[in-house]
Amino acid sequence: MDMQNKFGESIAWNFLFCPLLYIVISQEICSIMELVGPIIDVLKCLGDPTCRYIDHHRKLEERMNDLRAREGDLNIRRRDIELTIKAELRWGKIVKGEVEKWLLDVQEVNKKIQAMYQRAQNVSCFSRACLGKRVAEIIELVQKTIERGKFTGALVIDNLSTAGVAAELEYLEGETIVKEEIWNYLMGNEIGMIGVCGMGGMGKTTVMKHIYNQLLKETRALFANVIWVTVSKELNTTKVQQVIANALNIASLPEPEQERERVAVLMEELGKRRYVLILDDVWEKFSLLALGIPQPTSRNGSKLVLTSRSIDVCVSMGYKIVKVQPLSNEESMNLFLEHVGRGVLEVPSLKEILGHIVQECDGLPLAIVVLAGSMKGIYDVHEWRNALRELREHIRSVKGTEEEIYERLKFSYDRLGDSQIQNCFLYCSLYPEDFVISRAELIEYWIDDGFLGIGSRQELYDRGHTILNRLENNCLLEKVDDGNVKMHDVLRDMALYIKDRRRFMVKAGLGLRELPSKQEWAADLEKVSLMRNDISEFPPDLSPNCKILSTLLLQENKNLQRIPELFFQHMHGLCILDLSYTNIEQLPDSVSNLEKLNALVLFGCYKLRYVPSLEKLKALRKLDLCYTAIEKVPDGLEMLVNLTYLNLYAECLKELPIAILPKLSCLQYLVLYVESSTLKINGSDAARLTKLEMFEGRFNELMDFNTYSKSIQGQRRTSYLLVMAPFEAKFDATTLEVERSSLTYAFRLVSCNELNHTKALKTLESITGKKYVAFEGAEKELMRVVGAVDPTEIVKKMAKIGVKALRLKLPYLLPKKDVILSGCPIGREDPVALPSDLRCLRIFECHNVRSLSDISFFQQTNELRFCSIHDCRGIESVLDLSSSPSPCTPFQNLELLWLEKLDNLRMLVKVEEACVVSRSSSLMPLPGVFCHLKSFQIEGCSNMKQLFPFELRHGLQNLEKLVVDNCGQMKEIIASEEEEENGKGKGTYSPTMFTLPKLMMLELKNLPELKSICSSNSVMTCDSLQDIEVWKCPNLKRMPLYLPIFQDNDQQASHPFKRIRVYPKEWWKSVEWDYPSAKNVLQPWLVLG
Repeated sequence: MDMQNKFGESIAWNFLFCPLLYIVISQEICSIMELVGPIIDVLKCLGDPTCRYIDHHRKLEERMNDLRAREGDLNIRRRDIELTIKAELRWGKIVKGEVEKWLLDVQEVNKKIQAMYQRAQNVSCFSRACLGKRVAEIIELVQKTIERGKFTGALVIDNLSTAGVAAELEYLEGETIVKEEIWNYLMGNEIGMIGVCGMGGMGKTTVMKHIYNQLLKETRALFANVIWVTVSKELNTTKVQQVIANALNIASLPEPEQERERVAVLMEELGKRRYVLILDDVWEKFSLLALGIPQPTSRNGSKLVLTSRSIDVCVSMGYKIVKVQPLSNEESMNLFLEHVGRGVLEVPSLKEILGHIVQECDGLPLAIVVLAGSMKGIYDVHEWRNALRELREHIRSVKGTEEEIYERLKFSYDRLGDSQIQNCFLYCSLYPEDFVISRAELIEYWIDDGFLGIGSRQELYDRGHTILNRLENNCLLEKVDDGNVKMHDVLRDMALYIKDRRRFMVKAGLGLRELPSKQEWAADLEKVSLMRNDISEFPPDLSPNCKILSTLLLQENKNLQRIPELFFQHMHGLCILDLSYTNIEQLPDSVSNLEKLNALVLFGCYKLRYVPSLEKLKALRKLDLCYTAIEKVPDGLEMLVNLTYLNLYAECLKELPIAILPKLSCLQYLVLYVESSTLKINGSDAARLTKLEMFEGRFNELMDFNTYSKSIQGQRRTSYLLVMAPFEAKFDATTLEVERSSLTYAFRLVSCNELNHTKALKTLESITGKKYVAFEGAEKELMRVVGAVDPTEIVKKMAKIGVKALRLKLPYLLPKKDVILSGCPIGREDPVALPSDLRCLRIFECHNVRSLSDISFFQQTNELRFCSIHDCRGIESVLDLSSSPSPCTPFQNLELLWLEKLDNLRMLVKVEEACVVSRSSSLMPLPGVFCHLKSFQIEGCSNMKQLFPFELRHGLQNLEKLVVDNCGQMKEIIASEEEEENGKGKGTYSPTMFTLPKLMMLELKNLPELKSICSSNSVMTCDSLQDIEVWKCPNLKRMPLYLPIFQDNDQQASHPFKRIRVYPKEWWKSVEWDYPSAKNVLQPWLVLG
């Protein structure tokens, strides 16, 4: 038949190209259409191909008309869908993936249609048939696209990313009437702008936080967005606009310099939706239009709420005033008892005193809470009577003045008793208003200022956390999370009132572009905080006469490039100087004369190349040069005999002078750049630093490494990273982690322009666990990512869009106990000494080791949590238990295992010679080997055929993440029972169900030989699975997974499932699931390609 078709086509072409027919058709085709019929009759006998060709030729006009009609139908359908979507987007929804893809397909189809119209204008006689055929194909494509556009369900889904994050709530006593009044205004149409007013500490923010959470919970269908912005005393327009943009998912807000464009973008985006915007703690009148906020009206249905201490501010801006009133006596007592504990009611003699103390708080919630915190746990009537007397004395001296509230609060400050604890509290006021303060950073400052005394770093940190806990328990600081605290703005004002603003100059986070004037640098200043501003230069002749100034905080003035010589000339008493994250290139020589300096912090000064001699700074206890550009250590470093903290994590640093370390015998903290290809450390010198608690360094010789490692055995270092690697060796120094809280990760973006920032934000949208992304630095070269994220994933995603992201070490990270071995012999013949409390081990390019069991360490420890092995050609098994007396010891607490490029790896665990696992083996209970394993990743192990032995299927109960990638011979993930019995399995097996209850992520990629996840008679129940990826696994024909979502189709939105990503799409069509309707159930989460 094919031959006949080809023969017919050949005749048709010869016939149509004969000269006579060419002349007839080309000259009078329009007038002799009557000849076409007989010709077609003749051609019919020449076969179907000829007839189809002629059909395309003669019906071109007809098909073009048909195409126009169908194009109209398609675009009517498109417009209907777009209008429906537009209406839904106002309610905070997002377009379904399948709908979004259809709209993109429509765009492509329209382009093809326009191309057809263009070609039709210049069609020749010879090209008519080809064009007619192509038009027919486009018509068919248009019709299929129209059919695909007939969506049966909703076009949009809820957008969880814009729903807002619920606020941490404080106990709310009373205020029922106020709360109801505000709520009614929000739900009604008459009032669009509401001003919640009352004196500081009255509970305005607490009331609004409760309403904010209620809005998030109950009004998803009414308001597209509920946005909270803390404004504070100094209105920072840029910050407010950025918070709103983040809430609206605006990835490319124009720069602050482009004011009009920035305002226009916000006006447009806010104008598209109905929202509630809460501006907390407003102090001054401002223009909504200048911020880019449309005026709320009954027509657009949006609402604007601000809280303020000033009724005048709210009235002048036209807001409906809702005044927060003091608590009644009964409400005051209830609030007091809530925080002091109801146990005080069991002491009869206290009841009358309680009433008097609560009465002195005058219904002010903050004063009640703070006072209750200071009296918690006290039941002695004498103490309570004394407290009442002191409180009355505090208030009586300032009765009727502005300071009355401060004196009520100061009573609790005074009751701290210890002046050092009081100083620790006052230090918090040096931070910007409403700033989230790192506990670790605060403790570092307290250590530097001497508030915590002397001792080991662990002892000082313990004291610091104890003080922070006391300040939290006394309600003088608010707990944000385990690592951060916050100071109430009224308590901050009280702290500055106590210290007198003439002694503390605090202008932190105000957006200052210039240094305070000469007159403001008073002679009796003790502490100055100008952190987090935009100061770019100092007046060249400014030399403040501040002889008792002890603390100067200038960090995060990212445009600051130079400090004049005269500036430090009279600061003889300076103890703490922090210039972190500034753009300075050199320190002035006058720093060399600051002989009382305790701490010099230059963390993140990327351009800093010159530090003057430190020879005279004998009092210096802390020197932080992390992420600077210094090429040699500062002169005089060896003279700093009191130095306890030295951070030389500087990429450009060439060498550490010989014998310098033993002279710094007081060091407790030492960090060096472990990836340096020139920096050498002598093992004996490092071993002589007997006070070291935190150490990061690299040894180039195994003898030096072993010398130091043996010297710390049994000493329980708080934190260490030890690297054994010759200069030419390669390794990755990233810390392995399984569970991450909301940590902050910092990255330096190399050669990054504005377009890359936009791309970066869009790329990071898909990062699991991300909470917040910010770009900082003079050229926005610093990227901070907050959340439970995988930093390695971020680096890889940035690389895909052409951005090199270097992960940076933050100054205060969780302690680690890590060892990296690279390019060195570590087998039985070359024993390596590892610390007994090692938690993380990474091995790279160590080719003489056949199994980790060759390292004696694995017979001695059970504290190992994380392990990775990369490119070690000799590795045949991860563990060799064939001769081990205690087989479960090495990995019984392991949480993460990563295997990469192990060409000779054939099994995870070797139990007997020439045998992977025997079911009858009595050597060990195999399930215990990986009983705590949470994350397992295996990549590029070309000789692995089976991943987990059958016996281990019940020993993976804690597994949360499983990634198998590029293992060319991998056939089974969990070996079948038949294989385990070496082919002896006869008869039939009843269906077996086993559970991986905590598995959340499953990735199977580039596995050409993979045939099964588990045996054919097994089903794997995964109650927690959220993310599935199957990529280029052509021989995997069955998915034996059972998910909770399969049994609850009516409530799919409540399930945590996130996506199933597959490639190619043909695999999805062919693969079979044990659950019959699995494909239909998973369709909303399906991502093809």
